[in-house]
Amino acid sequence: MGDTLAFLSKETRLCVLTYHRILEHDDPLIGAEPDIATFSWQMRVLASNFNVLPLDEAIIALQENRLPPRAVCITFDDGYRSTHDLALPILKKLRLPATVFVTSAFLDEGNMWNDRIIDAIRSLPEGLLDLQDIGMGQHAIHNMRDRITLVKKINDESKYLSSDGRFAVIEKLEELAGDCQNPCLMLTRDMLLNLSREGIDIGGHTISHPILTKLNEQAARHEIVENKKTLEAIIGKPLSLFAYPNGKIGMDFDERHMHMAQEAGYVAAFSTEIGSATKETNLFNLPRSRPWDRTPFMFQCRLLRWLASGRRDSATNTMKALREKRALIIPFHFPPQSASSGIQRSLSFAKNLPEYGWKPLILSAGPMAYEQKNTSQLNQLPDDTIIKRAYALDSKRHLGIAGRYPEIIALPDRWISWLFTAVPLGWYLIRRHKPEVLWSTFPISTAHLIGLSLHRLTGLPWVADFRDPMIQVDYPKSKRQRKMYQWIEAQTIRHCSKAVFTTHSALNAYQERFPHVAPNKFLVIENGYDEDGFTQAESIKLPATDTSTQKIRLLHSGVLYTAGRDPSAFFEAIAALKSEKYLDTNNFEVILRAPGEEAHFIASISTFGLQDIVKIMPPIPYRDALAEMLTVDGLLLFQGTPFNRQIPAKIYEYFRARKPIFGLLDLTGDTAVVLNNAGFYDIATMNSTEAITQALHSFIQKIRSGKTHVAGDDIVAASSRKHRAYQLAEIFNDVITNDTVKF
Repeated sequence: MGDTLAFLSKETRLCVLTYHRILEHDDPLIGAEPDIATFSWQMRVLASNFNVLPLDEAIIALQENRLPPRAVCITFDDGYRSTHDLALPILKKLRLPATVFVTSAFLDEGNMWNDRIIDAIRSLPEGLLDLQDIGMGQHAIHNMRDRITLVKKINDESKYLSSDGRFAVIEKLEELAGDCQNPCLMLTRDMLLNLSREGIDIGGHTISHPILTKLNEQAARHEIVENKKTLEAIIGKPLSLFAYPNGKIGMDFDERHMHMAQEAGYVAAFSTEIGSATKETNLFNLPRSRPWDRTPFMFQCRLLRWLASGRRDSATNTMKALREKRALIIPFHFPPQSASSGIQRSLSFAKNLPEYGWKPLILSAGPMAYEQKNTSQLNQLPDDTIIKRAYALDSKRHLGIAGRYPEIIALPDRWISWLFTAVPLGWYLIRRHKPEVLWSTFPISTAHLIGLSLHRLTGLPWVADFRDPMIQVDYPKSKRQRKMYQWIEAQTIRHCSKAVFTTHSALNAYQERFPHVAPNKFLVIENGYDEDGFTQAESIKLPATDTSTQKIRLLHSGVLYTAGRDPSAFFEAIAALKSEKYLDTNNFEVILRAPGEEAHFIASISTFGLQDIVKIMPPIPYRDALAEMLTVDGLLLFQGTPFNRQIPAKIYEYFRARKPIFGLLDLTGDTAVVLNNAGFYDIATMNSTEAITQALHSFIQKIRSGKTHVAGDDIVAASSRKHRAYQLAEIFNDVITNDTVKF
């Protein structure tokens, strides 16, 4: 077998394997970690068929182009005592070198936050788990599968919280679980020193395992530098290697942290990107992969695949990997359409995916389908982006009489005509450009019908994006339309490779409604802001604000509704403060930018006598709308009960604008949770005039005294659409690896 493996992989590449805990026995709640029996045969495979090198020596050999074939290194993350008690005896017996990347805060005492969550969920009683007060919903626990699903959900949601946020989650779970075992899982200082004396190399992994992009630069540098100093003091040797916590480039760390590691004195640092390194790989972004196969044969095949890089399981897949990967993107809301903020999600994916190895092909609707148009945002796309537009009519505008039309010609939505032209055009694009994956986004429902049709015709893996849930309590209202939505939704969930949502509560709702579907089919990619848009916005020279009057200007940018985002109670609160002489036209102004339904809102403003304070303004180009956000004193956010499972995309733009935010919300909804987690507490129930009056009075006082809260660097960094495109690219990589394409 060794000779065969040598023949299959002779390239001078380095594959670095990652482990965390080694388990005494298989544990379904920690399914990603091997038990000692699995780890033993994996080490025997490495010793027999691969060249296992000390990591520091392997990096030097990599740079000098003298690596042996099938070069592999073994690493462990975090600093679990199982590395000392269980792994070390096996490594010594087989004479295998290894490196342990240690998080220093947990030495001698305590456990990692994720392990405390696992132990608490293991001990929770069966029944309904209520985590609404920490913003994590309600969950039924009846069996081990429920606990497995809950572990993944809570760990995923907690990963990007602050340390205080994580502690609040742990504290709540442990309170509900009662007596948790919490055995000490981490290395002691004596164990760490013994590992070093036994020839195991020690590397840095920060003090407390934070997501570095969530920290400001001073805090991130402290985590890297002080961790190194602490570990060097214990083992009496300098550290040369570092591993980024969680390790996703652009999401968990970026170029700033690569420079920090280098400045701290490290010679190399590792991500968690899958694959192998070559001489050309950046030394401070080296890939490191987790081996998860359960049989020796598949374990060896995966390592050989990583080592061979471009080689795949067949000549066809090899050629496929050598050319640029393409994705067919199917959005209805796409420039030049300008009435929906939903265009920003599709546009940003199309713009940023190429940075992560995916070239988008756009299949959208013809411009006549859109009532409001603005072509300016198309300039953000690379010049070589392929955009094809299928003929589409709006049943209301093009086929109706005085805005009235029979429902049958608008099922499942007013743009159903798009289906009949987009499917053949999509087929043509697939035949000509050979994309590896499909992506469609709701709304509108016809977009998912097109994705479903092309998936069934070609067998291409399909990622279905849900900016909003398709079925809600009071939407669609028409029984016939609701029935069609339910069918489309069920077919989409059944046939798509992954279903992506913008909020965790929406994901939870779909998991509850489709309990037979594997939980790992459901994923979250939140909305975000576009840094390029703000860069352009900041370059605009706007008229200077008159500061002599000290007028406070609040802005709501985007669509309002008569239900769900109704500002009537807000208007009444302003009128009350105006009658008290607290607000007037000289010291206060509200701008409603492009709210839609202007006649209704103008009438409402007139009813409360606020024509001199509340101004309705027309739509402006997106760049100008962002620039306007940067000039006002505060930003308004409306999101009522019907939208509790949705988070408006503008919230992330508001974060980036670094302005105070006043939220008029359902306090139990997802938007309120996001604002609270980001430190914004100036919120009030949207339909309560009394609550709004008090909260608005307080908010204005804070603005006048300069004591308002704005989003910090960590919140801003975590809200970028570029990060979201990276997440989508990772999903694409996953589905083309695991899906069989028959086209």
